[in-house]
Amino acid sequence: MTHEDYMRKAIEIAKETEAQGGVAIGAILVKDGEIIAVGHSLPGTTLDATAHGEIAAIRATCQKLKTINLDGCVLYSTLESCGMCLSAAVWANISAYYFGAYATDVPDNHYELKNYNSEERAKQTQRWDGTQIQAIGGILREECKALLDEYKDWVK
Repeated sequence: MTHEDYMRKAIEIAKETEAQGGVAIGAILVKDGEIIAVGHSLPGTTLDATAHGEIAAIRATCQKLKTINLDGCVLYSTLESCGMCLSAAVWANISAYYFGAYATDVPDNHYELKNYNSEERAKQTQRWDGTQIQAIGGILREECKALLDEYKDWVK
């Protein structure tokens, strides 16, 4: 499967999440070409500010693989991860992170630092082995951006 194929799966998860009353953001974790876990972004419905899709996918993958070392895993998210989620990916030793829309693509984005860019932030990280997590954005950017074009209820 290609990066676009995995991102299409993340888009499906985002649509499911929105149907559940969550934020239209989806995340998946892949290892050796297999989708290990998916994550829904449900902070408002769960009343948990950390209930982001990436965090949910990381937690589920750690449980499934019975380890906190997710080296070799690749994270896909429909929206550029916030600082919390990117840091969690680094702490989990995830090898690479691909995302669709950039935080700056979201109308009235109030959730992140001004001028935030996870691709640049990733260059400042260090995984367990001293390497940096690879972060690449813009995978199916327009499709991912469309998921959030009308979404206004970031905080309920």
